[in-house]
Amino acid sequence: MSQTHSDTAFRNKRHQAKDLSAPHLRALRKELLLVRADVERMELAQATIELRQAVTHFSWLKFIVPGFGGMRMGSGSKAHFLNAGSIGALLKQYPLISSIASLVLAKPLRATIAAGAKPALKWGGLALAGWEAYRIWQQMKNESAASTNKEQAVDSGY
Repeated sequence: MSQTHSDTAFRNKRHQAKDLSAPHLRALRKELLLVRADVERMELAQATIELRQAVTHFSWLKFIVPGFGGMRMGSGSKAHFLNAGSIGALLKQYPLISSIASLVLAKPLRATIAAGAKPALKWGGLALAGWEAYRIWQQMKNESAASTNKEQAVDSGY
């Protein structure tokens, strides 16, 4: 069987003007990836704004998050200066600072909890060990009493 047609005989013929070379295809892919990254960045920014708007209804957050109460927009340069200088705006602009602050503030809290938990665990462990020793002693006492009763029953002829 001889092959009369080449492998590309039945493929659609493209015009040479539409044929893109490898560098052009790479450039096109790069642009598509950049546009996709921009779209995702914008979606993330929008989701962040929506989350902040949803959370602003919680008035107790201003006691937890420093500068949260000063994030309201006001008029005049003084209000803008206070808003830009607040800790909340700083944390919004530099999220790494928020992570470092969290780490720094969490360490004393962990130390305080650990300092309170160590004696509780120590004395709780000792109390548990004492309780188990008491239960074992009670079992031994009951077993010895039962064995004494059996010996007396055997000696008396029952």
